[in-house]
Amino acid sequence: MSKKRLINNEIRAYKVQLITDDGENLGNMSMKEARNIASEKGLDLMEMWKKWDITIIKILDYWKFLYREKKQKQKQKQNSKTPDLKTIRITFKISDHDLQTRVNQVEKFAKNGHPLKVTLMLRWRENHYWSLAMEKMETFIKLIEEFYKLENPIKRNWNTFIAMLKVVK
Repeated sequence: MSKKRLINNEIRAYKVQLITDDGENLGNMSMKEARNIASEKGLDLMEMWKKWDITIIKILDYWKFLYREKKQKQKQKQNSKTPDLKTIRITFKISDHDLQTRVNQVEKFAKNGHPLKVTLMLRWRENHYWSLAMEKMETFIKLIEEFYKLENPIKRNWNTFIAMLKVVK
């Protein structure tokens, strides 16, 4: 979360140092003079830094600044190398065709480098067949072992089986 920048009339300072958008220092002056220069050029004033006796302000097009800042954040987010954790849910009674569909999804996740979490939840009477459910999980993991490898053993948490996998490189 970025802090709110003070612009134009929100800036409360008597003496300021004015800097152009290009980085050129126009020197120390009163706030009134800085406002006059900004209004002549049709631009805004934005507070950059504040110290005891002087405030550094920049003369710029504020909406252009916000646009550039937004684009820069989007680019940083796009370039971040932290892939999202993907989750695949399978059921105790899943058919072979549906299992193959999940394998196809997993292949796409692996190509994009996403870690994977596979869950199988037992419901009602299925809870009595937890050993068969464990076999179902192991079967699914064997189907995807060319893309993923198991990080830790499969965990059973009451009626849910969870497997965490990472991409095979």
